[in-house]
Amino acid sequence: MQNNITFLEEHETDELTSGSTLLYGQYTIERHLIDGGFGVTYLARDSLHRHVVIKECFPSSICRRINGEVRPRKSSYQEQYQSVIRNFLREALRLAKFEHPNIVKVHQVFQENNTAYIAMDFVDGMDLLSMMDIDPGRLTNTMLQTLLDDTLTALEHVHEYGMLHRDISPDNLLLDAQNNLTLIDFGAAREDASNPKRVLSTVLSVKDGYSPHEFYYTDSSHEPSSDLYSVGATFYHLIAGYAPPDCQKRLAALSSGQPDPYKPLASGSWAFDKAFLASIDKALSVSQEKRFQCAREWLDVLETCEAAPVQQGYSAAPAPDSETQINDLEPSVAEAISSLVEDTNSSLEPVLAPRAWQHPKVPDEPEQDDQPNRLVDMFGCPIDDVDAWLREQDKLSKRQRAAARQLTRKVEKDRSDKSAGTGFILSRVLGALVKRRRHSAEKVKT
Repeated sequence: MQNNITFLEEHETDELTSGSTLLYGQYTIERHLIDGGFGVTYLARDSLHRHVVIKECFPSSICRRINGEVRPRKSSYQEQYQSVIRNFLREALRLAKFEHPNIVKVHQVFQENNTAYIAMDFVDGMDLLSMMDIDPGRLTNTMLQTLLDDTLTALEHVHEYGMLHRDISPDNLLLDAQNNLTLIDFGAAREDASNPKRVLSTVLSVKDGYSPHEFYYTDSSHEPSSDLYSVGATFYHLIAGYAPPDCQKRLAALSSGQPDPYKPLASGSWAFDKAFLASIDKALSVSQEKRFQCAREWLDVLETCEAAPVQQGYSAAPAPDSETQINDLEPSVAEAISSLVEDTNSSLEPVLAPRAWQHPKVPDEPEQDDQPNRLVDMFGCPIDDVDAWLREQDKLSKRQRAAARQLTRKVEKDRSDKSAGTGFILSRVLGALVKRRRHSAEKVKT
């Protein structure tokens, strides 16, 4: 019997199954959407039959699901796992405060199944990585310039709250039917962007080609310019059709005296304003000091860029000779372009090929009423003090574990007492039978 139980536990899926309910039936899981380093994302229905997205805290490298609950893979992971949950809750509650048209909205944050969950808006759109493969005609040059503005304004809002996103890439930017951009997947987000020396969790999220070299280390300086590197890599991919070279390889090449394997957009033949292309190259500088230090700085440069002609897709037509184009501009603009281009490096072609992933489509549903973002616990009660609430959750968890241990000891004691009582009765019965048999034997002898 024990072997069968072990077999079932080892082969239980890590995802919640369709029909599973959360928060006393308030949310019903419809299907699994995607996995990430920090969590699992599901499509669900709320109690009013509206589609929502549920993000489950599930650091797969250190945990698994057993009998419905999420547990560390090893006892030595327990402390790290609890730390991940606390960080997930803290950042989720801060994310719930965001009020921005280009940032996904959070409805509720709660704990269940020995882990934590975020319920947020379902965005019926396609990520930009999938769009490059499925519908590239929508990504005109003018559209890409608008999308970069929207991404930077959203990121500026995030940084104002002292947070970093840390996972910006084409598959985390959604575009709906009305061309509204939404920044999603804050699972790797971390607090206190203003404290670059803060040591982060050992559970890191990096994407080769999109992550700056500092994201590969826990003790390095993580700043707003780190997110801006990822923005630059994202729009490099959208323009060139492939991601830039891995920043780790770029750093290794430069450290060994080799040329940077990055080819600046500003040196290519793309039908974009040169200042626009040079700004992306600047954001992709290996050195943190040479990048834009904040989103507003980049946005100010983009305001000087001339609107590019509408071009279908991301295979742009050749641009005029760069030197002639610069000479035709106003002196102040030409100076800005020259300064940006000077900060970039030229070298070999990048080789990373694109991939595609499409968000699942769901049936059309009635338009939802706007609901205010509230920080609430699992019973719907407002949370005013996040840190105090987290401390109370820790105390509650300890009390629950103590109660469970006390109940276990009581059950074991009852079983022991019952077993002892049964043994006592049985011994008396056997003793009486032995006496009766002896008495009968004595009668026979007499």
